[in-house]
Amino acid sequence: MLNKKNLLDVITHSLEAINPATLIEKNCSYKDDILTIQNKSIKLPKEKKVYILGSGKAVQSMANSIHTILGDKVEKMLLVGPYEKEINIKNVEYCQSTHPLPSEKSLDAALKMTEELKKLKRDDIFIYLLSGGTSALMELPSESITLDDFIYATTLMLKNSMPIEAINCVRKHLSQVKGGRLSSLTDASGYVLVLSDVLGDNLEDIGSSPFYHDKTTFQDAVNYLNKYNIFDQLPVEIRNYLIDGCNKKVEETLKNESSNVKHFIIGSNRFFLHSIQENLNRYNIVSKVYENSIIDEVSTVTKNLVEFTLKESSGCFIFGGEATVLVKGDGQGGRNQHLVLDFLNNYPDDKEITFLSVASDGIDGNSVAAGAIIEYETLQKVEISNGELKDALKRFDSYNFFKKIDCLIETGPTHNNMLDAVIIYIK
Repeated sequence: MLNKKNLLDVITHSLEAINPATLIEKNCSYKDDILTIQNKSIKLPKEKKVYILGSGKAVQSMANSIHTILGDKVEKMLLVGPYEKEINIKNVEYCQSTHPLPSEKSLDAALKMTEELKKLKRDDIFIYLLSGGTSALMELPSESITLDDFIYATTLMLKNSMPIEAINCVRKHLSQVKGGRLSSLTDASGYVLVLSDVLGDNLEDIGSSPFYHDKTTFQDAVNYLNKYNIFDQLPVEIRNYLIDGCNKKVEETLKNESSNVKHFIIGSNRFFLHSIQENLNRYNIVSKVYENSIIDEVSTVTKNLVEFTLKESSGCFIFGGEATVLVKGDGQGGRNQHLVLDFLNNYPDDKEITFLSVASDGIDGNSVAAGAIIEYETLQKVEISNGELKDALKRFDSYNFFKKIDCLIETGPTHNNMLDAVIIYIK
């Protein structure tokens, strides 16, 4: 039988298994001047060194690991991440930037990255380490768009529950460094190691595809904004720019795959979910994985999961993805904690269920928790404070609610992002 302590142990070990450094070691090796990435062998001439570039939440861990593998073959590193500098290797330039919204630091990081790529010669080799958070950490809006307007547009999209593929479509068409535009800056041979933070692992969406071609158009961006009733709320400069793009007055994103840059997905939400399944096996718990199953607004996800539990008599089930949330209150929490709180509010009668939702990056929304976990016994703790539960839902204050009853999952930042996982255990 599973209990709260067991499940927290499962999450801890599963997060360790998808540690970025571990995934680099599993997918990359170097011997006798041959760099092997998955099933591809790359000859590294003795006289040539490799440039390591990268951006995202996992970039420092990934960089440490690839440096351990390549050692003196590394000429220089330029890395962009959201955390304090922890990497201690010579010839490393680290730019600490901001997430989830871009800032002046994002502009500085983008400018440095474009300059570095332009310096590379045709016979140079670079490895780019790409992970979640890149869309905000490294940004350079098109010349007619101010940073303040870009930030306003990003905030508007996030608050209106636009799915990530829609947000990234818009961002790519407002940016000078997304939608494959970085690949056009160099003829050097590049190998992009990707930790996916999007459903389906579509390379067009990961980090807003700085090196990968993009099938979406300016018209798609406008259509998304209209669908979510945002277009008319945007600054006039952004609206005009997007309309110019629709009228082919502005250059589109890269439409064909770059011949000199190759991509390798080395980690994703699928890896996370199956790591959870493997760790559940240690408790002799047989589980079933549902990939790409959490994609809707939190209230819809709750409704679907409650209905699911009513149809199942017992078992352990793992769901993956990322819900959206339309924040209407000023509380503290995130989509995972809000999902657990909403499930608690709709907890099925005559069922003994343990329910957990966790963010793989260890930081859920504007809180320091990664998520929350509830058991059947949790109902006894909240029975006398039902009004408080309703109030927490209304104010989006799940963090403080769960903190009082000791239901938070606190892992600290994992320096990674492979979306979220939900575990439902029906006794």
